Amino acid sequence: SKLAEGTRVAMADVAALEAEIDRLHAYCERHGLNSRGVSDIVGREFALPVDAEHKATVLQVTTAAQPHMRAFHLAWLGFFSTFFSTFAPAPLMPYIKPALGISKREAAVAGMASVGSTIFFRLIMGLVADTIGARRGMAACLLVTTLPILGMMYVQDATGFIVCRGLIGISLASFVACQAWVSVMFSKPIVGLANATAGGWGNLGGGITNLAMPFVFLAVRDSFAPGDDDAAWRLCFWLPALLHFGTGLATLTGRDLPDGNVDELELSGAKQKSRSDVVLKVGFSNLNGWLLCVLYGMSFGVELTVTNEAAAALYTATILGNEPRETRHSAAPGPAQAATYFFEYHGLSVKLAGALASCFGLMNLFARSLGGIASDWLGKRFGMPGRIWSLWISQALEGVFCCLLGLTTSGMALEEIPASNTAGRCVLLLSVFSIFVQMAEGGTYAIVPQVSRSALGVVSGIVGAGGNLGSVVTTAAFFASSDARTDDSFIKMGLAIVASSCLCALLYWPDEGGALLGPRALGRFNPQLVLPPEGYGGADVIDLSGFAKGAPATARSTVLSTVKLSESVSTASEYESSADAENGDGSKESAVAPAATQPCKLCSAELRSVLSSDAVEQALKGLALSPAELRHEDALDALRLESPGLSTDELRRRAMSAGGATDRSALELV
Repeated sequence: SKLAEGTRVAMADVAALEAEIDRLHAYCERHGLNSRGVSDIVGREFALPVDAEHKATVLQVTTAAQPHMRAFHLAWLGFFSTFFSTFAPAPLMPYIKPALGISKREAAVAGMASVGSTIFFRLIMGLVADTIGARRGMAACLLVTTLPILGMMYVQDATGFIVCRGLIGISLASFVACQAWVSVMFSKPIVGLANATAGGWGNLGGGITNLAMPFVFLAVRDSFAPGDDDAAWRLCFWLPALLHFGTGLATLTGRDLPDGNVDELELSGAKQKSRSDVVLKVGFSNLNGWLLCVLYGMSFGVELTVTNEAAAALYTATILGNEPRETRHSAAPGPAQAATYFFEYHGLSVKLAGALASCFGLMNLFARSLGGIASDWLGKRFGMPGRIWSLWISQALEGVFCCLLGLTTSGMALEEIPASNTAGRCVLLLSVFSIFVQMAEGGTYAIVPQVSRSALGVVSGIVGAGGNLGSVVTTAAFFASSDARTDDSFIKMGLAIVASSCLCALLYWPDEGGALLGPRALGRFNPQLVLPPEGYGGADVIDLSGFAKGAPATARSTVLSTVKLSESVSTASEYESSADAENGDGSKESAVAPAATQPCKLCSAELRSVLSSDAVEQALKGLALSPAELRHEDALDALRLESPGLSTDELRRRAMSAGGATDRSALELV
């Protein structure tokens, strides 16, 4: 009939228009524009495009807009500050050691305290992130550890120095807050890139402090303490202290979650109150989390070992610079990595050796992000197995290049190495080794958010603690002996890294499988040994549907639905046609007749052949409008005017959320 044909044409036109609009939105969203005007539950419009959970779908580092990019920049800057302060004393050791009478053994203990003290506190930070929010955990970590940084200015002996370094090192727990905070702000397809970039830029603090603190010392001594080295190195600690204090206060300006802060959301009923007993049991009972803990120890732990010892090595190289070469290796204080390696083995100057060694840490500028990008790319195509293979390959290559670095000079006598002209090759191998170290780190934390949503913070803490513990273990296992050759130690550590990478084969998700196993390959086995209570959500789970009623008119929460607006529009068209159709006596029925007297044409077999029965029912129940009100163009315009920022899909979802309603107020489009 003409009615059916007209309805089909109208539906086709609407579908084509919807597809065109959706393509335009997709283009805008790829370029970081919130073209749909989506807002949080209290009406604050997001600067970036978001998914159904209001997590950002793009990473736009050129802006610091609330809430997503503000959280991203504060997260990495907070971690950067703590990395900077933790390793700030190391490049000043040539001046600190004689002033405080620190022995070689005490210097080594201080270095281990700086990275070992945070292991327990990373676990605590994970619990804090899950219960009160990563933002406040980050701020507290920065502000509290400002005190021992200032205390470094007043230490008088080795004991005070070791204690201060250990207390400052606690601030490295900020890494867990950094990763947990970023994880709740960005959607699954890009969380790997976001986490990796934030972690990598934060890790830059180690390389920057080795480069910057010697220049800061010279500037302070020339400007404020001429000729007084002891006063100058003490005054240098004002810089990391101010960095901690300023960043800590700035962190408080961020937002815990895209829709608000934890306490506000819990009070409003939009967020379930977190239970510490649940997150601890769930987080500590996940086998994947413990496997990633070991894997991270052989990537981030290796980086910490090289970074910390490279800084300490600068001291060794400085002190030994005027000694005969044949006495330098035996005089080295225990572990000696990159800087000492180039100084003692290749005969480079102290400054050049330090500059080349800093390349290892500076790779964080981009290399960790590469790990996140690779994980996200493979994850989109192959799911979780793709992410696992990305980590496995990166970590295995990390170990291979660590071995190659050591093998370059391993068979040579120490006195032959400077004349072998292998320094350039070793610099290249060290750089590639560093790239795969950072990629493995990024790949690890691309997987962490997928381990347990109910205990994201605790799992992040476990894995992060594994990184610091890995540093202690690798230092003790491969570099503790005073007569160990550095190149041979690199070979041993590389073999251990390759072996540990095989643990990736044990990572397994029941619904997605693992690197070598398919979904449900292990039957009912679940690596999550203790399941969360039924209905328990994660720290980032927000019930947006609770704000479908009573929210401000500008709020645009995303609510899931299945109704097609095009079908509702065609239904409205039928209403219009029926309202204006002639009655049997030749008169026309009033288009404004009361709903109770309006004939329902939706029951006609002809129209039901065009529309699904579900669409018929939802058009009545979901839209909750009478036939007289639901006129074709006017009704559609009214819906769009009430919610101009909503997409067609979101209008459909909103209609569905009011299923069964009989009045317009129940459908309130917010």
